[in-house]
Amino acid sequence: IIEGSNKVVDMVNQVAAAGEEQSTTAEQISRNIESISSVTHQSAAGVQQIARAAEDLNRLTDNLQQLVSRFKIDGMNGSIRHSLASGRRNKQLN
Repeated sequence: IIEGSNKVVDMVNQVAAAGEEQSTTAEQISRNIESISSVTHQSAAGVQQIARAAEDLNRLTDNLQQLVSRFKIDGMNGSIRHSLASGRRNKQLN
């Protein structure tokens, strides 16, 4: 009976140790999931910043195109005329 009782105690101790190990592993998994969630949120914020920067760059490109479109190059002599938006005559720039 004592020998059987000792085996049962050993088994109970093994089950308890396995339970503790599972608990520790579950805690590690939980921390890893929290880390993944944090990185995901940071990535989403980064994507939003990139999207805003792309919109800003697009707007700046449009503005630059409007500014550059006011200039016209005459033939081979390289003179540049700046056309004013107000409808005044073209100014000759060299």
